[in-house]
Amino acid sequence: MWSRIKRFLNGPPPPEDPLRETVRFDDAGFTRSSELARAMGIQEFWPWADIQEFGFVFTQAIYPDPWFGDYMESLWFIRVPSDGGTMMRMDFDERVLDIDHLPPALLHNLPGLDMAVLRAGLATAARGLRHYDGEGEWVAWRRDANQPPGTQPATPGPAPA
Repeated sequence: MWSRIKRFLNGPPPPEDPLRETVRFDDAGFTRSSELARAMGIQEFWPWADIQEFGFVFTQAIYPDPWFGDYMESLWFIRVPSDGGTMMRMDFDERVLDIDHLPPALLHNLPGLDMAVLRAGLATAARGLRHYDGEGEWVAWRRDANQPPGTQPATPGPAPA
């Protein structure tokens, strides 16, 4: 009964924001989905074999805030091959991942991920939204140059005793 009254007072749920993204790392790969991407038919999934780099970037926002002005953005990124043969960097918000609780699939499929590099980027970003001198890109994992694109990285063996 109370739930019906609550629904009546609150009205219908708001429509999903077409620009809202969902980012997921699982055993199959990286998925980035949104209503807009689905409507445009844009690729939303990349297997681990296609991921060439993973890292953190602190850069000036493309569009200034109308009230705040210019500011810096903190973003995670991955690089994957694009249709034209070049590399495409896909950015997603810093709040998507927590450095202390990265998805197990990410840690497992990016052997040798340099956490110190990621922490350095996050420390720079923590200096504030107007720390323009801190602009940079911190690549914490890169596919081995000897490894052909489209192949799965070799998982490290057990540490020597």
